[in-house]
Amino acid sequence: MNIRRLITSMCMLILLLQAGSALAADISVDADCSLANAIRSANGEDQVAPANSCEAGDAAADDNTGSDTITIMGEGTVDGTLSLDATLDVTSEVVIEGMGFVIDGEGNRIFAVREGSLTIKDLTVTDGWTQSNGGGILAIDSQLALYNSVVRHNYSAGAGGGISAIDSEVLLIDSAVSSNETRVWSAPTGDKRVTKENAPDDSFGAGIYFNGPNNTLIIDKSGISDNSAHGVGGGLYLSRGNAAISNTTISGNSAGSNGGGLMNRGTATITHVTIIENKAEAGAGIYDEANLELYNSILTGNVVGDCNGRLEANIGNLIRDGSCEHAGLSADPQLLLLAGAPAYYSPNLESPVIDAGDSAYCLANDQRGILRAPDACDIGAAEQEAGAFSFQIESAVAAQAATASQAGDDDDDNGGAETGAAGSSTDDGTWAEPEGSLCNMLPPHIVVADAPDSTHCREVDAGGVGNMTLIDYGFYYAVDIFGEIAPVDACFIHDTGTVVLLDAAFSPRSIVPLRTWTANGMICANIDRAGTVVLMPTDFLVSGIVSEPVYDLAGCSVTATDILNLRVNPSTSSESLQAVPAGTQLGATMRTTYWFRVFYGGRVGWLHGDYLNRAGACE
Repeated sequence: MNIRRLITSMCMLILLLQAGSALAADISVDADCSLANAIRSANGEDQVAPANSCEAGDAAADDNTGSDTITIMGEGTVDGTLSLDATLDVTSEVVIEGMGFVIDGEGNRIFAVREGSLTIKDLTVTDGWTQSNGGGILAIDSQLALYNSVVRHNYSAGAGGGISAIDSEVLLIDSAVSSNETRVWSAPTGDKRVTKENAPDDSFGAGIYFNGPNNTLIIDKSGISDNSAHGVGGGLYLSRGNAAISNTTISGNSAGSNGGGLMNRGTATITHVTIIENKAEAGAGIYDEANLELYNSILTGNVVGDCNGRLEANIGNLIRDGSCEHAGLSADPQLLLLAGAPAYYSPNLESPVIDAGDSAYCLANDQRGILRAPDACDIGAAEQEAGAFSFQIESAVAAQAATASQAGDDDDDNGGAETGAAGSSTDDGTWAEPEGSLCNMLPPHIVVADAPDSTHCREVDAGGVGNMTLIDYGFYYAVDIFGEIAPVDACFIHDTGTVVLLDAAFSPRSIVPLRTWTANGMICANIDRAGTVVLMPTDFLVSGIVSEPVYDLAGCSVTATDILNLRVNPSTSSESLQAVPAGTQLGATMRTTYWFRVFYGGRVGWLHGDYLNRAGACE
């Protein structure tokens, strides 16, 4: 396979899958228009009461040949979730602007796309179920595209617990397919997901099943994790057809027989992918029975076997156990803890994968959108990043040290476990999480009160902050807050200041100004996610770097009235990521007084509100 020709075909497919929304009519899902009726309208079908006051779709007026954009608004959801009582059948061209909401299948298959086109943006598809193929999404003779979306906790008794695509073109960008399952189920009253006794191994492709001999599957900047197949192909089963997978992490998947991460019987090109900790009887990382080319990728910690088969190309890779006749790097890749969404593993500072990729196959960006050096890229989905969480590095090193000390523990004078402030090495050499929250061990000038045991804190210096903007401006104090986060108030004893968060969900970590208040001589802010909380001088917010506090949004849609610059931060002096064409409709997830944060082209950035038309809950 010629990788450059394949990349060209990828670009053509992306344009094809995006083309349907160019002249789309708009249908809003709200209290007066259900999602099911919005899709019926797009299909040119009669709506069904109740909530049947949807706008007419293009298909109704154009012999079922038009395309429609369906936007989910907050008024049509319950706590941000739409619950279904039947499958949503798509037979026309539909774009769904999910606005960050959730569709719960309530035991029904969620989407069935037959001879149609479905593009999903900013949406979570969960708890779908079917006795056949595609518990979450089924696509037959269709086009399917997902952007910044999640397919999770879906089940099927056949092929594709999350997604099943047959004779269809499929595209996943910045999306996650996780915790889906294929298994033969019985369906007694009250519970559709009960395992049949002595079920055969005829369910497979738990995350994604793809069977398109003349079709292409493209996955980029995404994650396939924790899916479980009773048969083969826990994460992904490529039965027939072409696949191009890049900048993606495939982790924690399992299969009852072969191919825990990937089962390949088609033609696949894999570039800058991290395949880690998958399980199967054989080929737990990759089980290849056809044509597979592997470039600049990491296979490590897969049980049993990182790779099985004969690779058509094996260039610039690290395969830890040396399987698939690998003669290149096989050392410990020294990856840090799992982070981000979609989740990724970035390499430690001493990792052998740093600058070790083959330059002929270095992709321009990594899974998070970070630029790669074209002549010295890292192997795997994520580049090593300066200023990574200090707790990630320290925890990874501590865990390695605890494991390495297993043999010597029996000879210690104390005859037992060694303990430390951040955790302990147990008698069997494994790493144990600390009992209770570390937030009560902070120095007196930082207070994180009443943190649950699952939330941990650690003061960091400039090396832990790692963001030169904050370092150069002169931050006062900083603390990492990590673990399973429950909202807590972080306070600093200082006369003045404002609090910002280096958000760990994005990499490079974005600077998010927080609502700040004073209480009992302390400067405080509420923290609801993992990140580094930094106390800055008060004038930082008017410095032009970031100018104002940020507020979460739900159910806000914005449309560009002109060609706009997508900015890294809400400031006209901030770096421009790319141009956003006039007329582009996007979901906004945060705002300041004048700026709105959106997802566009696989990137997160800010658009100025003076050039946006707004709909929904934007205030």
